[in-house]
Amino acid sequence: MPHTGPILEGRGETDYERYVRVPELLELQKPAELLANPEERLFQITHQSAELWLHHIDYEVDRAVAHIDRDELHLAADLMHRCRMILDLLREQIIILETMAPADYHVLRTSSLGRGSGQESPGFALLLNVGKRLWPHFTDALARKSVTVLEIEREPRVHYELFRLLQAFMDYDEAFLKWRYTHMRLAFRIIGDRVMSLKNVPAAQLDAGTREPLFPELWAAISELTGEFKPSF
Repeated sequence: MPHTGPILEGRGETDYERYVRVPELLELQKPAELLANPEERLFQITHQSAELWLHHIDYEVDRAVAHIDRDELHLAADLMHRCRMILDLLREQIIILETMAPADYHVLRTSSLGRGSGQESPGFALLLNVGKRLWPHFTDALARKSVTVLEIEREPRVHYELFRLLQAFMDYDEAFLKWRYTHMRLAFRIIGDRVMSLKNVPAAQLDAGTREPLFPELWAAISELTGEFKPSF
């Protein structure tokens, strides 16, 4: 008789469940009877899935670095575009938490979170260093091709592959800042802007992070390019 059951090892009735590890994933949430508030399931799943995506961005950034070192700039640009799309997804995902009433969140905050804070997210910490991880490899590529960022901006089609990667970096940077801004607005909506976090950090301090690009040199080059063009009347 042909084999009709699961081929993969693991838990679950089907190979899909075993490959995705559905039973283990579902065990990562609190049982319904232990939830401090019915809204806790949404809060926990949102942050669990975010950690998976954040760590995947970290994985793709490592791949992008390897492509840059091999001068496979178009492949690195493709991966940074993918990372930007993940950030867009995270920004849309976090908005779902705005459907939670502040009073419900405060039940979780005072009974379930301990002293936990989003500032402790290991995935977020990895993303804060994306610029520092990519920039030296990018400048090495510039040196190999004897070109500067400003020269690329002046003649984007002459240096098309470098320009495409530069644009991918800026797209990613912009998406990262938008995600941080959305997170800040969520915090203000749920806990206000004058409340101390569980780490004794003012919620308003989140605003500074929404104005700190990962690739400041790229944004500075845009200003420098603009300065070269003088309007004539």
